[in-house]
Amino acid sequence: MENDPTENKLDRLFAAARKAEPYASGVECGFETRLMARIRAKREGQMPFLLWTWRLIPVFVSVVIFLGVWIYAFESHPAIDLSAIIRIGNEEATLTAFLTGE
Repeated sequence: MENDPTENKLDRLFAAARKAEPYASGVECGFETRLMARIRAKREGQMPFLLWTWRLIPVFVSVVIFLGVWIYAFESHPAIDLSAIIRIGNEEATLTAFLTGE
């Protein structure tokens, strides 16, 4: 078992670990603060979705009002004068106009 390749790898890993510098405990001090600062810096340029929706509500309301006014203004109104249709002898024309929705 002296020539086991895994044992040689293990010995080399232990030798490399002995040569490495010791762990610096000062690095972990303030880790959470630095991490949150980095996250805030990345999010600073982005605007959340809900904020956009609240800011765009007046735009959508004004579009709906504009479309309503436009539809009402340009809707074709029937030009049927019912007083001309409703005369003696025009009962059939009145019934036809009523049933067709004119």
